[in-house]
Amino acid sequence: MKNSVIIFIMILGSHNSFCQWNSFYPQDKIKKKSTSKDQEKERLKYHAHFFSAIKHKALEDYDIAEKELKSCIEINEKEAGAFYEIALIYKYKKELELAETYIKKALKIDAKNKWYIVLYAEILMQKKDFKNAVFQYKKLIEIENENQEFYYAIAEAYIYDNNFIKAIYTYDLLEQKVGVSKPISLQKYKLYMQSFKKEKAKKELLSILDRSPKDIEVLELLSELYLLNNEKEKAFDVFKKIADIDPENGRVHLTLADYYRQSGNNSKSFEELMLAFKSPKLGVEIKSQILVSYLQIINLNDSILDQAFILSKLLIKAHPNSYEPYLIYADLLYSDKKYNMAKDQYIIVLEKNKKIKQVWSQLLFIYAEEDNFSEILVLSQEALNYFSTDPLIYYFNGIANRKYRNNKEAVFALEMGLEFVFENDALLLEFYSALGDLYFTLKEYKKSDDYYEKALDIDSENLIVLNNYSYYLSLRKENLEKAQQMSLLCNSKDQNNSTYQDTYAWILYQMQDFKNAKIWIDKAIENGGSESPVIIEHRGDIIYMLGDVEKAVREWIRASKMGEGSELLNKKIQDRKLHD
Repeated sequence: MKNSVIIFIMILGSHNSFCQWNSFYPQDKIKKKSTSKDQEKERLKYHAHFFSAIKHKALEDYDIAEKELKSCIEINEKEAGAFYEIALIYKYKKELELAETYIKKALKIDAKNKWYIVLYAEILMQKKDFKNAVFQYKKLIEIENENQEFYYAIAEAYIYDNNFIKAIYTYDLLEQKVGVSKPISLQKYKLYMQSFKKEKAKKELLSILDRSPKDIEVLELLSELYLLNNEKEKAFDVFKKIADIDPENGRVHLTLADYYRQSGNNSKSFEELMLAFKSPKLGVEIKSQILVSYLQIINLNDSILDQAFILSKLLIKAHPNSYEPYLIYADLLYSDKKYNMAKDQYIIVLEKNKKIKQVWSQLLFIYAEEDNFSEILVLSQEALNYFSTDPLIYYFNGIANRKYRNNKEAVFALEMGLEFVFENDALLLEFYSALGDLYFTLKEYKKSDDYYEKALDIDSENLIVLNNYSYYLSLRKENLEKAQQMSLLCNSKDQNNSTYQDTYAWILYQMQDFKNAKIWIDKAIENGGSESPVIIEHRGDIIYMLGDVEKAVREWIRASKMGEGSELLNKKIQDRKLHD
């Protein structure tokens, strides 16, 4: 009840005060007050749109920001800020004509605003209107005479406009302000070089060296300039000075090595080359390129090979954490037929980088040379995790599985790899040949024959394919005439091969031509077949069919002692008769 009374008294008091105020001020003053309120309202509205635009611009919502800024202009077109902000947006959007239009409007309102002029100059630079950009930057120098950035900007505009003389003049003006400095002198040096004024370019470098005689960067530029002028002796003196100042400057040692080589001083050249390779400052890539070039000429003489090994070891010492030195060293060892040592280095490379296909391939070839099929199997399986479309790796995996009689796995690997062989008949033939062998083992004879035929379509005189195909036909006692023709071709091409002679003997045996079979099996024995239990057992079988049981049994026993015969070998010995 008490609160209600208080509120009523306050309303009544407000009403009385309003009446008194209304009677005190005439009506025209009320209108002026109202106009002032309208202006304040518009001002607040302007700022609301402006700050909203700034917020959206920061969020990269440029279309909304642009719309808000245009609302600002509709409210008050005498405020330059909105025009400036729209110009910034159009510059960002690469709409340079619109950007220029709006920044000009901003400058019309506020002609001496530094940031407006800076933006206008930047827009002109992007439009490649370099002359007008220079004009704007000169205005900025009038505003801030000590600002070095504007001098650099003017010089840059002149450079883009290919007016090197005025660019140099601008740098001269800047030097008058800040004194001679390396950055300015280097800029002038570059411009003089582009203007083919080498003497003036040299003076700029010498002016820097007067103040900083051990400046490596400038000394290197000076040496290059001397070389361009064909002043090799002067360049050589500068290079030696750099080497004295910075003994680990690998590039200089490389240059000196080249200088001595051209002068015919090969021993001194190699000394400098070694110093370059010792330097950790010189990148591993450059050194690697030099060593790769050695790989192409190492067969010329032993000294080149020795140098290559020395450099490769220095490279490893300078860059122990990079894989490239070990890879090149491995390649050198491989080229020198030091396969076991090369293998160790390739393994180190794989520990550092598993994504170099060449390394996996080289290791697989080394293991193949060693007949190390267990390592081939493991390595090829791992390699396929990284190179799942490389046919060579599938091939190695296939032949390794075949070695361990994982025939289905071998077929799977070879059939998969076959899908990735393109424009490589030699590799294709290897796949077909291996699959022909495998499908025979799996007793899928039609597939076996088909793959052998595909192999012979590529190379009709491939002796391995001809021999295997004909031998397996003889074991199956099928198409013996074709087998005989293929085997005869093998023996005509390679007349002292015990394996091929054994195959032909066995075909004759299957054709029941035991007399000629004996002639051919004896040829095989004479050409090394006496070390093969298969050939010895075959000889026993042929002799048996010729009626000499005692001699046949002796051959079977001999084959058995060698450890690898047919499944029926022991039964033949035990029963003293032939079992098919």
